[in-house]
Amino acid sequence: MPKPGDDLVVKWRKLAEDGYLYAEIARTYPAYSVDQVRHYCLGHTGRKAGGPIQRVDRWYGSNVWLRGENSPHSQLTASQAKKVLDDWDEKRDRWKSSGAEWARKLGVSPRTI
Repeated sequence: MPKPGDDLVVKWRKLAEDGYLYAEIARTYPAYSVDQVRHYCLGHTGRKAGGPIQRVDRWYGSNVWLRGENSPHSQLTASQAKKVLDDWDEKRDRWKSSGAEWARKLGVSPRTI
């Protein structure tokens, strides 16, 4: 991976401060990985580049994997997940459709459901 210039690092840090996820920033700059963007935004690398350094915290800032449908590992959109969760039948106290059936409908593995 190429090393980004200081001006690009400052752009990334401003985008991260504005609420963009590291995965979203990396998609905008495909020559760089999500981990590379994260390291520069958190100041682990390029601390002297300038721009706002992100706050380090397990649930905010450093853990890009817990970011819903914007995660690079996401297999469902938020609306798809909501449809699955809304399939609960309160009266019968069970799911209306099986996980395997939802997996077929959504084109994912049953384990994802």
